[in-house]
Amino acid sequence: MKYIITGKNFTSPLFDGYKTKAGFVVMTEGRLQSSDICFGKKDKIYAPDETSVPIILGKIADEETRDKVDNIKNKYKCRLLLKSIYPDFYFEQVTIDKLPFVKLPKNKKYVIKPQKGFFGAAVREIDSTTDLKKIAKELKKEIQKSSDFFSKDVFTKDDFLIEEFIGGEEYTFDVFYDEQGSPIIVNFCHHPMSKIKDYFHLLYYTCDKIYEKFSGQILKIFTHFNRTLGIKNLAVHAEFREKQGRLIPIEWNVPRFGGFGVADLPYYGYGIEPFEYFFAGKKPDWKKILKQHQGKYYGWVLCYNGIGINLEKHKPDYGKLKKDLGNVLHFYELDYKKNPAFGIAYVEKRSKEELNKLLAIDFRDYF
Repeated sequence: MKYIITGKNFTSPLFDGYKTKAGFVVMTEGRLQSSDICFGKKDKIYAPDETSVPIILGKIADEETRDKVDNIKNKYKCRLLLKSIYPDFYFEQVTIDKLPFVKLPKNKKYVIKPQKGFFGAAVREIDSTTDLKKIAKELKKEIQKSSDFFSKDVFTKDDFLIEEFIGGEEYTFDVFYDEQGSPIIVNFCHHPMSKIKDYFHLLYYTCDKIYEKFSGQILKIFTHFNRTLGIKNLAVHAEFREKQGRLIPIEWNVPRFGGFGVADLPYYGYGIEPFEYFFAGKKPDWKKILKQHQGKYYGWVLCYNGIGINLEKHKPDYGKLKKDLGNVLHFYELDYKKNPAFGIAYVEKRSKEELNKLLAIDFRDYF
């Protein structure tokens, strides 16, 4: 059976088409939790929301399969599996109580983060001069807030990972392992930084150049990674930074592709739906697809609520926004009173320069 488990956050309208398809079950995490469903080894599961993961893990009968998922979800265990590919990459695990006594190597920056976590919660940049006692106190407060909402299966309170800071441009890749355990690429994006830091996730875009530059490297990394685990039929969203032409992993997320509609970008850009390819175990003919879209750039734009805007007094001007964005292929309107954004736009541009103009958007102009 093939399952799509929806959570509490953004749910792609593309999932609606699977509700009436034979062999598919589309259900909420709440319905799953109260059901007697037990996932088997041959079932394919897709869950776009992190809050669904602990419920799904509790429904997987096979302990070996649960351990494989945990080896990716746990950032320290994932780093151990990647160590043979990145032998010189510095990382260590530490408990929050031991953090004040850690001695970090000098002349480098580091990041500390929960071994399981998301949304950037309880993450800090540190170095050998940082007051780690102070950082530990700050993290404990932040952890307490987050753990009120998330279980230990998705957010660890005590166990942290310290790893060297990874600079460079950020790229994301949506990949799945097929029936044979081979990696298949279904999405590839560059995530340039917004001019206004509050709009951090403003733009992700895809183009032929990204695939041409990195596809070989990505397939090599994912193939090597799977030699130990032996994963099959699993969706992975992986984030990397480029350092001197080499991709260094930031984190991997399963069982899903890019969140908040990023996974829909290939559908509105290239006409291929990643979910369909995952469930069917199909491989996109990227050479043919990208030849048809050569020189085009397709962007996912998260239209944030303007900084400091009183949402009780002001509402978004969708018409003005769409006009300024240019060639809008598709637009999802969001409930801006319940979300940090009022929409998701999928746009087409003819040059990187046109794309870069989007990074200067101030969404206060659209309220």
